[in-house]
Parts: sequence; C-alpha cells; structure tokens
Amino acid sequence: MPYRIRYTMTVDFVGAGAGPMEALGNTAGQMLPGGGGTGQSKTFTGNPASIPVALGATGTFPANQLTSGDVTNLLNAMSADLSTQFNAALPTINLWPTGQP
Repeated sequence: MPYRIRYTMTVDFVGAGAGPMEALGNTAGQMLPGGGGTGQSKTFTGNPASIPVALGATGTFPANQLTSGDVTNLLNAMSADLSTQFNAALPTINLWPTGQP
C-alpha cells in the first residue's frame, strides 16, 4: 500500500508595529494557530505531481510500512515543491510592504 503526503503553507505579512498575534482570524473568521497577519497572505498547496508516492518496505510484517528513507524522500520532495512555489511568488510577496496586493 503506497503512501503520500498532503500539505499547505501560508505566508502572512505582519505590518510594522504589529506582532504575530495581532490578527488571529483570517477573512473567513477562522482562528489561525500561532497568530496571523495584518496584511496579505498567500497559501501554497502541495503539487501532487511533485510529490512521490512512497511504496513502503515490502516483505516485512506487517507489509508496506514506511521506512525512515521514505519519510526523508517525502519531506525532501515537499521542501523542493514549496521552495519552487515560494520563490515564484517572491515578486508579489515583495510588494506587500508597499501596500500592494
């Protein structure tokens, strides 16, 4: 039985003079763990095409257990995917301090 991971990451702009707990809710009124932002936010979602499927160890009992190598491969793929998405969004994100969307 293969395994996959799903993930999202949100980057919040926290304006000058505001701490990370300044805005706990987003526009949908949900509470954000660890605080929120007072400005723009961008959410990145895992790209399924960038993430391998871990097959798990075969021949062990119970079969198809994840190995530490599987975990490392999945997390490295996640990091590469998020890095690609985040870097592609930098032109927009770097405008946030100027008040641009």
